[in-house]
Amino acid sequence: MSAQTNRRRERQVLQTTEDVMRLQVPRKPVEEIERYLRLFGYKPERSILQVHTAGYFGKSRLTPKEVSQREKTSARHDGRTFVVVGRTHDPTFPSKLIPRRKASKDQNPGYIGYLFKGKDEDQKPPHELLPLDFVPGELTYPKDWKDMFGTRGYLITMHVPLDFAPKKNNLLRQLRRLKGKALIKEPWTFLDDLENYGYAKNEVENFA
Repeated sequence: MSAQTNRRRERQVLQTTEDVMRLQVPRKPVEEIERYLRLFGYKPERSILQVHTAGYFGKSRLTPKEVSQREKTSARHDGRTFVVVGRTHDPTFPSKLIPRRKASKDQNPGYIGYLFKGKDEDQKPPHELLPLDFVPGELTYPKDWKDMFGTRGYLITMHVPLDFAPKKNNLLRQLRRLKGKALIKEPWTFLDDLENYGYAKNEVENFA
């Protein structure tokens, strides 16, 4: 099979999945995804979103020195900065990623790449490249979407700002309380309830 045929089929799959998702998501997903990510301190111009294959996440092979450094950093900032912000099962998503460095394969076999505006060929911020089926990490991913895509899934992660590390768990707890209640395919009105636990609110309190 020629490379040209493969690219043609890939475009057809992309068009098909996007068409299906647009019919099922009658809202403004790009704006909502950006607003959601900003709760964690996301900045379109500077933030990096890392992507891991579900099932392999957290199985990185760290040296004792690296484990010690992580523990010290976590203790210093009263919490880890690393957090899973969402997931997708869209099989075309990996093609949008900036590939990982080959050296990272042995340390973290599930890590497949990242999104960063400064490295994107079209200079698009990460939230504009996330698929329409993106679902916040603590919420339930629709079963019909999972069956339609038939993939293991991909976890989207990021580092929250250092000063938000101790408070990010409050935001995650509020998200867990919405599990099974929030209607993912409908407008994300639940974001209104999360604003008081997000990074922007934390900044205001720090400067008050």
